[in-house]
Amino acid sequence: MTGKIRVGRAMAALFPLAVVLLILPWLSVPYLTVWMFLFSISLTLAVSYDIVGGYMGYMNLGHAVFFGLGAYTTGLALNQGAHLSLSLCCAGLVAATFAALAGFPLFRLRGPYFALGTFGLVGLMEVLCRNLRDITGGAGGLSTPAGDHSVAAYFLSVALAAGTILLSGALVRSRFGLGILSIREDEEASRAFGTPVTLYKNLALVVSAVPAGLAGGIYVWNVTYISPSSVFGLETALSPIVMALLGGTGTLFGPIAGAFVLTALQEVLWTKMPYLHLTMYGIIMIVVGLFMPGGLARTAFFRSMARLFLRDTGVEGEDHPHRDKGPFRLR
Repeated sequence: MTGKIRVGRAMAALFPLAVVLLILPWLSVPYLTVWMFLFSISLTLAVSYDIVGGYMGYMNLGHAVFFGLGAYTTGLALNQGAHLSLSLCCAGLVAATFAALAGFPLFRLRGPYFALGTFGLVGLMEVLCRNLRDITGGAGGLSTPAGDHSVAAYFLSVALAAGTILLSGALVRSRFGLGILSIREDEEASRAFGTPVTLYKNLALVVSAVPAGLAGGIYVWNVTYISPSSVFGLETALSPIVMALLGGTGTLFGPIAGAFVLTALQEVLWTKMPYLHLTMYGIIMIVVGLFMPGGLARTAFFRSMARLFLRDTGVEGEDHPHRDKGPFRLR
């Protein structure tokens, strides 16, 4: 009964937000719909990145590879006349397959070597897409069938972002989630206590790849054009990492806060100071490293607001068995 009450409180607290999201496309404010679409895509990338980069502690600088693969797979499938649902399934499958194949050699590396190895994949995929002109369109990019998909793409992106958040929250509270958390704390000790470290690391990479691949598919379906630099470029590669670091890695709320702040800053800079767009990433990383090493989620203000929300929804309380643990931990 207590669990049902808590679920009811959580649904009641989130109900106003759900209503706003449902009616937003019909408020005659197209800019907000477009911004929410971009925010949802960014949120999906940030939360899915944090599965490996935050919970498991491996900085994956190549997370954009899954986004780009999903985008190109969906674009090619749509151009062959495939239905959107089949195209998105192919995008998720290709991203997961690539993650499974790349994980075994990559996870033989650790620390900065792993980060550099994954970052090299981004450059490699960009070069391949530029040179495989007959398939990808080369540097000229790939166009998909034109059409106004803004409303449908908005709902798909919001649903994907919500599903990714739920996946992250459920994942870290599972046995598998505890396994990848133990890998982050001490990989050798985790292995000594019987955790299948190699399997869990590769599985975490595969799980994080699927939402990113789907996000790429929805993105290209809506914008109807992509190029190697737009999906494998430096900005796309760095944005999910900066969002997670800004919000706070290893928490459920951190990537959400980071995605919101960074997406809002990007819009301001694109309109006011586009020449500072990429510079902003460096500035944010320096500020976070010097003044907020734990990210926004671990600042006193954010912790107090999060505790207030969780207490009101019944998620956190004195008798809650996972207080300050898992994705809801606030320390």
